[in-house]
Amino acid sequence: MTRLAVIDFETTGISPGQGDRATEVAIVVVEHGQVVDRFQSLMNAGVRIPAFITQLTGISNAMLAHAPSAAQAMAEASRFVGDLPMVAHNAAFDRKFWQAELARIGDPA
Repeated sequence: MTRLAVIDFETTGISPGQGDRATEVAIVVVEHGQVVDRFQSLMNAGVRIPAFITQLTGISNAMLAHAPSAAQAMAEASRFVGDLPMVAHNAAFDRKFWQAELARIGDPA
């Protein structure tokens, strides 16, 4: 079986096209049905998290105050994934945020 990167984002809303940003990225690499590597990072995108998102995700503005920048977290996430195929539970949602956050740092991945 192929190695796969399984990705998940927490965000400030549902649409990066409307200014929503990622607040956390988590990735596991799966091979032969087993998790063989992990990456997780909060990310400070410089935007406030709405109260209802904090209630939903548990991620607060205070938690992001000292988190790595979104640019740093996404650069590390992109290197971690490399050229592995990616899958996600809500793939259309996660793909939009993956592409939007990488576009912000000039990474075409």
